[in-house]
Amino acid sequence: MTYHYQPQQEYELTKLERILKELEAIIEREKKRHMMDEHLTHSMRDLLEYEIIPMLEAEVYYDPTPQY
Repeated sequence: MTYHYQPQQEYELTKLERILKELEAIIEREKKRHMMDEHLTHSMRDLLEYEIIPMLEAEVYYDPTPQY
């Protein structure tokens, strides 16, 4: 099989960080759109903004250091 690019191994955490940035960018773009021009429903936007993104951030930026 011939590749047009060099397939490189990538850590799964790096992929999740990239996905998180993309989701945050999607939310920012949606905020700039007029209500009639939005691509996502309000429920999907709220789900991404208030549940999915915070959960991903908690996992990606997890710090096992004790808080006390």
